[in-house]
Amino acid sequence: MKPLVEYCRGAVSALTFQYEMTKVLGHSTTAGSARERLIRDFLAAHLPEMTTVVSGIIVDSTGSRSKQQDLVLMLKSMPRLPFSSGDDLIFQEGAVATIEIKTNVDSRTLEAIGHNVRSVRALRPSSMGGLQLGELTWPYGRILSIVVTYDGMALGCASDILKGLGDGKPDIYFDLTKGILIKNEGFLLPIEGEQEYLKTDQPDIGLARLLTLLATVTGRLVMHEVSWEDYIA
Repeated sequence: MKPLVEYCRGAVSALTFQYEMTKVLGHSTTAGSARERLIRDFLAAHLPEMTTVVSGIIVDSTGSRSKQQDLVLMLKSMPRLPFSSGDDLIFQEGAVATIEIKTNVDSRTLEAIGHNVRSVRALRPSSMGGLQLGELTWPYGRILSIVVTYDGMALGCASDILKGLGDGKPDIYFDLTKGILIKNEGFLLPIEGEQEYLKTDQPDIGLARLLTLLATVTGRLVMHEVSWEDYIA
């Protein structure tokens, strides 16, 4: 077994064990916050140094806003508007990826996630100028969308529902007990066949893929040109 996969197998077991521990909290909101923190801390420890993990709402220069985002991976080179609540206002040009964290999912949950993804994809950068070094396959200015769930439905069922979300389909869907779905459009992985998502049924391989894809997208050296005057006038 390759070291990365062996590590991720242990990580999946550890995260699942900590998830089980949160059940003692009883209160759904409190438990949800604890579970979100588990994923946040894990990712923060494993991401390249160019990004930081925050929560909040993404805004563009037209004044349009996304829905509330559980986690946003943003460039450390970009400013944000912080609030004591921990929910920040994040400029579109600084956002690299969004992550929605769910204890479990059903069809209604996935439909709500679709609305969330659309709210982010509707935002537009103030400029397409700038500089990018490293992996150039991922579209410049596009925000990666990820769903993480602790114990959701079978991957085949999730894939069938995600297909119907149109432009609200997330790029990655990862389940700690089931595996991973990755959008089959050639940006994250080479295109295989005609299916909407590429499926991996092993959670440890899924986590390894999630971490490496995040490293690919967030590990680029990116300097976005921002038309700050458009945020003011």
